Parts: sequence; structure tokens; C-alpha cells
Amino acid sequence: MRTFLSMAVCIMACFASALSAAPAKRPNILFILTDNQAASLLGSYGNPDIRTPHIDKLAREGIRFTRAYAVNGMCSPTRATLMTGLMPSQHGIHNWLDDAMLGEWPESWSAVAEFRTLPLTLKNRGYRTALIGKWHLGQPWKPSIGYQHWVTFKDGHTVDFWNNTVIDNAHTYQVNSRHIVDFFTEKAVEYIEAQDGEEPFYLQLNYDGPYVNPPTNLGPARNRFYREYAGQEFKSFPRVAFSRNLTDQLLNPDRYGLQPFLFQKLREALEMHNDPATMANVASQNALVDDGVGKVLAALKRKGLAQNTLVVFSSDQGNFYGQHGLWEHTVVTTPSNLYETAMNIPLILRHPGRIEPGRVHDELIGQYDIPVTILDYLGINDATFPSSPGRSFAALLRGVVIEWVDKVFFEQEETRGIRTPRFSYWKRLKTTGEPELYDMDKDPGQNTDVYNHPDYADEVAMLDQELEVFFHEYSDEQYDLWRGGVAKGSVIRPEMFRRLYGEGWKTKTQIKPAFRE
Repeated sequence: MRTFLSMAVCIMACFASALSAAPAKRPNILFILTDNQAASLLGSYGNPDIRTPHIDKLAREGIRFTRAYAVNGMCSPTRATLMTGLMPSQHGIHNWLDDAMLGEWPESWSAVAEFRTLPLTLKNRGYRTALIGKWHLGQPWKPSIGYQHWVTFKDGHTVDFWNNTVIDNAHTYQVNSRHIVDFFTEKAVEYIEAQDGEEPFYLQLNYDGPYVNPPTNLGPARNRFYREYAGQEFKSFPRVAFSRNLTDQLLNPDRYGLQPFLFQKLREALEMHNDPATMANVASQNALVDDGVGKVLAALKRKGLAQNTLVVFSSDQGNFYGQHGLWEHTVVTTPSNLYETAMNIPLILRHPGRIEPGRVHDELIGQYDIPVTILDYLGINDATFPSSPGRSFAALLRGVVIEWVDKVFFEQEETRGIRTPRFSYWKRLKTTGEPELYDMDKDPGQNTDVYNHPDYADEVAMLDQELEVFFHEYSDEQYDLWRGGVAKGSVIRPEMFRRLYGEGWKTKTQIKPAFRE
């Protein structure tokens, strides 16, 4: 009997050891990316006017980063960085990809297919991959860069929330009966409910809201939340004079080389400025996105997948909603700007049982850090993003104190910047504008440029050197606009670069050999 019991104990011990040695099942990933949503538009980031209960709850249940930064002020470059871990001067997308040029691009062109991307890397390691929502990284008609499930719409620049051509895997059809944010929510819920739990999934849910651009956000909204906000005071929306820079452009369009499209955008920005109906519109679009987030998270819970799903919530970049007299993007001024409202994005991560809830961190995080961190968090150590400046903060998610170089870098065509805990410094390409420096401790609203103040001469020299060193390492000459390189797709003011590099300079869009493992 003793011999039998000893053998039984031995067998059970071996079995237990085998179980403990078995690799843990990798979590699902739900990456929710909103469109043009500044961190300052969310309740969890201090907005007193806009109700975002589901996103705020997500923040309480996970970790919230207060100082995460977009790499650029436009959607296509930032989305490319989130897929590749590269700077715009490395992946070549410096501005939005102009929908008007869709017919000129190669039929199967994907702007980042030449690089390692997050979805392809995960697909090759057993993940089911899905894109639901805005694409805006090339031709939209077929799945790209490793995505298997593909639901998107034709355009990048939204001109109507209620009338869109949708590509739903092999089918193309019109969606006219509901708001496109609601449509993408429904499709995401369907996808989650179809999961059997056998293989992990990576779902990139790219909402096309709140957007904060005309014409969709100008004036009253066709939105079920609009009536809740109509007539509200909106203390969080600045009431200041319209930007003098934009006024000068509107009054002197020829001198500024203002093309008709940009002239129209500036006129619409003037109409949006200090307009209560527009403010209510913007608030209601944020509420609609929040409602969608709540429904998707509820679907995870119903399906029993919440415990084993890492949820990442962020935005491509922010948009102005009155700050500095501006509306729309960083490129509406000339030269471009890198003000905090547009660059500071929300970043929230939740993983029940793995990420301690209720934590708030103020490390400076760049978008190029996010794909690197996701792979590290998943324990994927056989893949890297070549030449990426990205640094993993996965240890922070696990509650480990780490050494962190507290600075981030960003660029907007002719303007490059560095953000440190105290300073925001911007440098301009030769002949395009003067540098700017803001002391964020003394002037968090960035109202006073102290670049020429003698007390800051040492800081200027140090920050300028850091900027030079960073972009010397993290740029590719073929895509570096500061060295005569080209941009993919489009730039906001092509005449600027033709003046610098000759009339033959132009953007370049071509199919390059796709990255393969």
C-alpha cells in the first residue's frame, strides 16, 4: 500500500509540475483607438463638461497614463507609428492620406506593408486578427498588414457620419441608417460574440469619432446625445479670439499659397469658433464613442472574455477645440504647431488580475513605445521593430519600478519637437519659421514663447542638441523631409518643399516589397 501511495503521489506531483510548466495562454487584445480625441475631452482626464462614464470606469479598473503623446498631429502618420513603432521620418507618412488621391494610388497599395507591423507579428504567432473601423493607411478594399477580418469604410476624412461606403470583408455596401460609430460598435460586438476562446484574438477597433472636424462637427449634430448638451455652458471650451495666424491666412490666401481645400477648412474653423452648437456637437460625439466603448466592454464580459483580455484605449491624436483660437489640426497654422491639446492623448490599459486597478502614471510615453510594449507584455521575444525608438513600459503595467528616460519626440513636417517634464521645445526647418520654447511648469497653457529669453539659453542649447541627435538616429534619408526626402501620399503645403528642394520635389506613392518573416 505504501508503495502504491508513493507512486500515486509521484504521478500527481509530475502532473502538477507539467501543468505549471505549460505555457500560459496569451491574452486577447482589444485595442480601441478613437479619432482626434484629446485627453482633455475625457472625464477621467479632468473634463467637467463631457460625460464619459464607460471610459472613466475603464481607467479606474486599469492604469491611466497622464502624459502620453502622439508622434504627429495627423491621423495617418500616428496610425502608421502605432503599427510599426517608427517615426514619420522613418515610415514616410507625414500627413493625412488625401482621399482625393485614392484613384491615383496603386490598387493594392498599403502605406506600411514594407515594415514589420503589430497585426502581422501577432497573426504569425497564433492570433486571430481583425480591423474594425477607420483604416486610412492606403487602399481600403482588401485586408492588409496581417489583418484577417476586415471591416472599414472607404474614406479617411469624414464628411458625413451617416452616409458611408463600407467594406465588410468581401462585401461593399452603403450604411445610411445609423451613425458610423454605432455601426462599428455593432460589428465589434458581433466579432467578440463569435469568438470560441480556442485562439487569442487581436481586435483593432478604430472609431471614426469624436472627430472634432468640419463639416461633421460644425453646428448642431444628428446624434442621440446632442439634446443632452444643447445649451450647456461648456467651461472647458476656451473663449478666446480667433487665431491671428489663421486670420492672416484667410485674408491673404495668395501670399500663404492657401489651396482651396485648406481655405475651406479655415473658414469652417472660423464658423466653429466660440459656437455653442458646435461645442454641444463635439460633446455629443464624445458621448457616442463612450457609449460604444461601454457596449463592447459589456460584450467581452457576457462572453466570459474580460478576464483574459488586455484592453488598450487611446487616440490617434487630439484636435483643438478653441485653444489658442484654433480648431482642427496642428497643420492649420503655418508653420505647423505642436501644442499640448493636440499632442497629449489618452492612454488607458486594463487587464483584470494582471494590471492593478486605479493606478495613475505620469511617465512621458510616446506612441512609438506602444507596439514594443504590447509584444513585451505578451512575452513575444522573437520579434522586434527594427530601428524603432520605442521603449517597453510593460514592467510598469506589472507594477515594477523601472528607470525611464522621461522625454518624448514628435514631428509635423517642417516642425519637430521634444517634450520633457518641464519643457516643450519646437524647431523649424530652415526658412519655414522660428523655434519656440514653453516652460510647462510656469506656463502650462503655452501662452508665452520664451525661446529668446536669455534665462533659457542653456535649456534651448541642450534641447536643440537632443532633438538633433534623436532625428539623426531615427530618420530614414528617403523619408526625411529635413534632408530633401519625400513623403508618401500627401503633405499639407507641398509648395514649401518645392521652394526648398526644387520644382521637381513631389510626394511619392509606390508599392514596395512587403515585409515577411
